[in-house]
Amino acid sequence: MQGNSVEYKNFQIDAELLDVIKHMQSVEEIREKLNDLSRNWDSLSLLSQLGEAGVNMSEIKHNFTKLSSKLINHLSNETLKKSVSEMHSKAQVAVDIVIRNLFERTADIGFLSTDSEIRKLLVSNHTKYSEGYEENITLIQKRFVEYIEKYSVYSDIVLMNTNGDILANIDPKNKSSKSKDPLLQKVIHTQEEYVESYGYHDFLPNHEKSLVYSYKVTQTNDANSEVLGVLALCFRFEDEMEGIFEKLVNPQTKECLTLLDAQGSVIASSDAYHIPLGARFEKILDEKYKIITFGGREYLAKTCATNGYQGFFGLGWYGHIMIPLEYAFKEKQQNDYEVSKELLLAILQHGKQFPEVIKSIPLEASSIQNNLNIAIWNGNVKQSSSSQNKQFSRALLQEIRSTGENTKGIIGASIASLTKTMVLGDSVFLAALIVDIMDRNLYERANDCRWWALTPDFRRVLENKQLTSQDTQMMCEILKYINDLYTVYTNLFVYDRDGVVVAVSNEEESYLIGRRLSQKWVASTLALQNSSEYCVSDFEKTYLYGDKHSYIYNASIRSLEDEKEVLGGIGIVFDSQLQFESMIQESLPQKSEKSGVFALLATSEKMIISSSDAKHKTGEILALPSKFFALKEGESLSEIIEYQGDYYALGVKCSNGYREFKSKDDAYQNRVYSLFFSLISNVEETLLEGEEGYALKQDIPLSLDADSIDIATFMIGDLHYGVESSYVIEAREISEMKPIAKVDKEHYFKGTVLYEDNIVSVIDLGQFIAQNKKADYNNIVILKGKTNRDYIGILVGALGEIPSVHANQIRSLQEYIVGDKTLVQSMVFPESSKNSSDVLSILSVEKIYWELVRPEQKHMALLEANG
Repeated sequence: MQGNSVEYKNFQIDAELLDVIKHMQSVEEIREKLNDLSRNWDSLSLLSQLGEAGVNMSEIKHNFTKLSSKLINHLSNETLKKSVSEMHSKAQVAVDIVIRNLFERTADIGFLSTDSEIRKLLVSNHTKYSEGYEENITLIQKRFVEYIEKYSVYSDIVLMNTNGDILANIDPKNKSSKSKDPLLQKVIHTQEEYVESYGYHDFLPNHEKSLVYSYKVTQTNDANSEVLGVLALCFRFEDEMEGIFEKLVNPQTKECLTLLDAQGSVIASSDAYHIPLGARFEKILDEKYKIITFGGREYLAKTCATNGYQGFFGLGWYGHIMIPLEYAFKEKQQNDYEVSKELLLAILQHGKQFPEVIKSIPLEASSIQNNLNIAIWNGNVKQSSSSQNKQFSRALLQEIRSTGENTKGIIGASIASLTKTMVLGDSVFLAALIVDIMDRNLYERANDCRWWALTPDFRRVLENKQLTSQDTQMMCEILKYINDLYTVYTNLFVYDRDGVVVAVSNEEESYLIGRRLSQKWVASTLALQNSSEYCVSDFEKTYLYGDKHSYIYNASIRSLEDEKEVLGGIGIVFDSQLQFESMIQESLPQKSEKSGVFALLATSEKMIISSSDAKHKTGEILALPSKFFALKEGESLSEIIEYQGDYYALGVKCSNGYREFKSKDDAYQNRVYSLFFSLISNVEETLLEGEEGYALKQDIPLSLDADSIDIATFMIGDLHYGVESSYVIEAREISEMKPIAKVDKEHYFKGTVLYEDNIVSVIDLGQFIAQNKKADYNNIVILKGKTNRDYIGILVGALGEIPSVHANQIRSLQEYIVGDKTLVQSMVFPESSKNSSDVLSILSVEKIYWELVRPEQKHMALLEANG
């Protein structure tokens, strides 16, 4: 138990679980099953008093009841832990994803505010009444429309002069002509690189609240240049949050995901009818979770502050999630992936990430059941020598064993299911997070190349058939200015209609100027039909990225006079190695390297794009089944796999694009797969253990008449053996055996066990038996030897039934045929109606005694027999 315990419906649980356990349907179902079995134990305890079962029912029930409480307590704790972990992840991702997005907006406003066409308009048309305003404003609005078509995260662009006169915007519903918003003066006098504001803006009167990125437009890039006006980019905040919430929210739990402002007020809600905008909440930052009441309903709640992105933290917002308590533990619909209980329990025992207290539960259940099996087997042996209530007592013992196995089965299945949940956990969630961040990032790259291709200076220069050195220098300077703002690229380059590079942003790659590009994406770019289209290279090695793998995004540069005419193109080299590694690494759990966790991105051809694990190199092909790469857009899969000698939990997610990027309407389609690996255990060390207990042989013909003989059966290796039960004293756990020092470690004498103050030698018959697998021993069967105080112990695996077999079904082995060197004296064959080749071999206790225990006295025994 983790803390103070309380009783809950006959089970002891941690006190902190009392308010939530009744809402855990899966735990409640298991509790009900265990309660039913508890009632069965009570009934069996009463019945055992009528027969001679020889089983301590009080002890057995106490042990199972204690273990059941332990199981329910830990199932509840892990269920709570899983829900709280998911809440934390969702609240954290909700705020961090939007902050990542908004970081890109700060670069956009910085770049667009230096646009030469906007500067020209403000210089020549400082007010709406300037000459030529109508003609110029049409051109600038067209440019704004082009921008928003590329960067669809914006709903409007507003351009104002320093007096607040609105000179241009593109929202036809926005009829505002002048702004008196305090934001203007703040922007005009700011020393920062942008101004971020959320609230009511009078130049956006149709929006109660809006998120705006603003900056001053100056005559030049000089820090002291004259301010000409103010430019504002209006972010589609509600639309963006709707998309984020849609991917994160699980409708089954009725959860509501929100963003809180710095004061704790809701500014975005996944369900505004559930948690309305403007509602204010306590920020639950230091606690793992808290149960709160809102609107007369109890919720599990958690708040997360943003981790920021590259030093950008936005306006101090928080991710906040609330789940109605009665739905908080409703499980998601799982995929149909099945894994054996045996493998899951083996993984549990050998995986380092599992708590020892959970590992102990199935071991304790097996130990209790094994002790029960021994007690029942011994009880059946005792009944063999008794004629009173024999049939009733054996039936009772069978029911006790069955109830024990059912109890152990429920415990084992519950722990196996818990193990599967713990292993697969958030593998798909993390894989989806990585690929979503990637899609959002590459969306920006597709936008950048198309927008920069519209740069008027590029279009004017490329109209010339011959470029001057001044033309080249000017374009290089523009490209460098852009590249300094957008640092995710190693180089930007412009090429003419022949594919010849005419300008670069990176001075170290100036050698490219004058070089003709022959890659297939160059021809594809020059054949694009309009400014909305773009072209992306395959993910391949290229000298344009230092002979490393990368994507190169391209857009055609079109004539200002005739937009159908293509003059050349712009290529932007994505810094794939650095950027992809960063996307993956920042999405992984902390301390992932020590815990055997890594993730990678790969193409549909299984080629690695990037990996957080140094052993998986970019460009290598993954040795994984093709089914993981057959997933379609947005589909996911999680499984336990064998990979490079280890068991891993693997979560896979196929990319699904972002907004219009890689949507069904986008000509560019490129499936990328995110794979999240979490090490479980080494395959060789993870031994699958068979079920201990009874080796049931239904093929053995049974009889209850006077001519029947009781046979005590057991397993040695994979074979069934037995002895007449009259020779059996009792079975013991192998842990009771005391090993002794031996000169020959391979000798069949393995140790001793104490029985009624007598030292009993324990031997291994497995060395004398040809079998398919090495014998695995759990028990010792003590047999009567030559005299009343002479005993033999033999090692056995699972204990079996003790059937009463009719004498005519037992066939003796003729020594003149098989010789006298076998330890088997007779055999029981299956019924003729059974289609089975399995037989039960009955061992000769006398031969075991004389051949293995007292071989030196064998000749004396023969003389006595013949004398």
